[in-house]
Amino acid sequence: MRRRRAPPVAGRYLLLEEIGRGAAGVVHRARDLRTRRVVAAKVLGPGARPEPALTLDHPHVLVPHDRVVGVGVVVLASDLVRGGSLAALAREHGALAPGWVAAVLAQLLDALAAVHAAGLVHGDVKPANLLLEPTGTGRPHLRLSDFGVAAPVGHRRAGPVGTLGYAAPECRVAGPADPASDVHAAAVTARVLLDDAGALTTLLDSMRREPPERRPSAVEAAARLRELPLPRGGRWPVVPRRWA
Repeated sequence: MRRRRAPPVAGRYLLLEEIGRGAAGVVHRARDLRTRRVVAAKVLGPGARPEPALTLDHPHVLVPHDRVVGVGVVVLASDLVRGGSLAALAREHGALAPGWVAAVLAQLLDALAAVHAAGLVHGDVKPANLLLEPTGTGRPHLRLSDFGVAAPVGHRRAGPVGTLGYAAPECRVAGPADPASDVHAAAVTARVLLDDAGALTTLLDSMRREPPERRPSAVEAAARLRELPLPRGGRWPVVPRRWA
């Protein structure tokens, strides 16, 4: 007997398979019955913290383009990034080529610079929140996602924020949201992808300095990255098309 499909959420989004899960909600591949597009739909449960409104148009930032309210749920719809997460790619390939990681880091720093210029701190930079377009063996195209714990610059947090292992030391306690925390998490993200940081070592170390005021901004770190003599060799991973 064929299993009945659940009705569309809020009469608009038909949820298909689950493609991600986090503390705030579950992400599905979904069909928008109004536009007929396939999108990523993040379903937030009752009491979930709403994501801040961000109307940032940037090639490496992924923000929801729609928010609908259903019975007991809120759905945030965004573009479906079909290459999956950087976390999934790293699990499949292990250590990645320095040149490839440098390309991803440059895009992440550009994304963070735009977010910080818009007055926000992301607060949870990590491989699971970095999505990849399916570029095959070509140059990677990263998109920074999941602004569930984002806060205005300077906003005082009530307690810890971020993910253990990536969050900066200052994020473990209450305090003002600081762009330097995102820079720290970006450095940790790049470091865990590499067996040997090589030419990136000095830059990544500077991005994790204490106190936070000693770290470069995302703009400064991106400029320093462009000046590094990075190796061009190494096998680049295949970023596959995971979803239709």
